[in-house]
Amino acid sequence: MEEQKFSFSGSFQKIQEYVDTRIDLIKLKVVSRSSRIIGALIVDVSKLVLLLIIIFFFSLALGFYLGELLGSYSLGFLATGGIFLVLLLMIKFFEPKLEAKLMDITIQKVMGKWKEDDEYFEGEDTDQDLADLAEKVEDDVKEIIKKDLNHEYENK
Repeated sequence: MEEQKFSFSGSFQKIQEYVDTRIDLIKLKVVSRSSRIIGALIVDVSKLVLLLIIIFFFSLALGFYLGELLGSYSLGFLATGGIFLVLLLMIKFFEPKLEAKLMDITIQKVMGKWKEDDEYFEGEDTDQDLADLAEKVEDDVKEIIKKDLNHEYENK
């Protein structure tokens, strides 16, 4: 049987391939998570635009309805504008609480998408960062060098 020779260049090449593969995996996970979050934001913005259009048409309908009740379309739209002015003042009054609530909703939405992605990658080391990867590579290199030194010692 022929004995296999150990080479540092082959080992370091394998280590480099391993590191490159792990870096590519981390990049793919970042792309997956960011695309999921961006997709959710686009859907939410679309919902908001449609909601604004619906509110616009309901406002027109309310203005015409109040105009018929009051006998003047001008007064009907003035009353509708007054209703929106009252709503705006209420929003201004409760602004700090509303802002905090909207921030909480946004954070929950983003983190929910982040956690969905974690479930997608379930069974993998999703929490492993580059520092852990560097430590593992360092341990692998030490093990390879140790085996090489033992192999050289046995051959002497």
